[in-house]
Amino acid sequence: MQKATHHDRDDREERDESHHGIPDTGLPAAAAATVAPARILVIGGEPERRAALVERLRRERHRCTHLAHFADARTAIARHRYDLLIVDPDLPDGNGLELIRAARRLNRATRAIVVSESGSVAHAVSALRSGAVDFILDPLDFEEIVVRVDAALRRSRSEVDRERRIQNLRRICRDLGTAREDIARQIDQLCDDVVSAYRDINERMDEVAVASEFRALLSQELDIEDVLRTMLEYLLTKTGPTNAAVFLPDEQKHYALGAYVNYDCPRESIDTLISQFASVLCPQMAREPELVAFDDSAEFAEWIGLDDGFFADSNVVAFSCLDEGRCLAVVILFRRGADPFPPQLAGTLDTLRTIFARHLGRLIRVHHRAKPSWPAEAPDVFEDYDDDFGFGPGGLAA
Repeated sequence: MQKATHHDRDDREERDESHHGIPDTGLPAAAAATVAPARILVIGGEPERRAALVERLRRERHRCTHLAHFADARTAIARHRYDLLIVDPDLPDGNGLELIRAARRLNRATRAIVVSESGSVAHAVSALRSGAVDFILDPLDFEEIVVRVDAALRRSRSEVDRERRIQNLRRICRDLGTAREDIARQIDQLCDDVVSAYRDINERMDEVAVASEFRALLSQELDIEDVLRTMLEYLLTKTGPTNAAVFLPDEQKHYALGAYVNYDCPRESIDTLISQFASVLCPQMAREPELVAFDDSAEFAEWIGLDDGFFADSNVVAFSCLDEGRCLAVVILFRRGADPFPPQLAGTLDTLRTIFARHLGRLIRVHHRAKPSWPAEAPDVFEDYDDDFGFGPGGLAA
């Protein structure tokens, strides 16, 4: 019953301190405390001497409480966070050193000073192993213990500050690591973008060079037959050996062969093939503004309604040449699948067909007063095929 009453008095003292603030010692602020105020728990010892110690520490602006028993101290340590414990190891109901270990488990920043009447080496070693930072012999010299308390608190706060700095450094390192990974990803992306942009610039420069060269060649030709021959000759320098045909529309928008090159197409099937191109494929392509490419010959044959035996294992590219919305020509390229058209050829063909269409449009406007008709004296290109390269009568086939 007496123990409980003593514990209640200590709790009331803590509540009084929290309500009324730090007691006025009458000393200047610089002299009143050598370190920032701390929360200190004094455990065990002779009651009157420990009460005097608590009073002396309170004069140093510390919040100080005294508990005489192991059980009360263990409860207080579990309920509150203390900066410093002053512990007598010989408690009536337990070993005070166990309280130091318990407090350290709950809060690594808590420091402890052991005060004992026994000054043996064994007691001092046990105190230090339990986590105490100092060992003082009883009876106490209050002025000396104030100095030792200040030293322990400085060490505690120094370690707390160091631990806080370490945690901040770890957080900064994590943030830097994340930022470094982000920067590395952005640099990789930037490098990919630069490579892609460089590749695009090279392709555009190549297209500009091709366009300039092709435009210069066509500008020298003012005759339809010469324009078709020049166009096919230049086209083959970009595609390599291939079957190629150019179809031109008349006033009724019926398509006829204007020029062709036979690379590997069987001669016995050429008439049927060209007829199918003119009657089926060209009208469809006249309405198609984009290049059309087929890797599957069967799909292409089905699209134009022709037996796929004509295109066994072939690759086909077809495109219209449009000027001011009018289709002035349709070009068809095809060859065996063993030698497919390269993907980058699409950009070149798109450039060439635009220039070719514009040149045809200018010729039509100059020679026919903007009427899209072809010379009446043009021979029937289906009459004969004198050689494998398609130079038929009249020279319309290039």
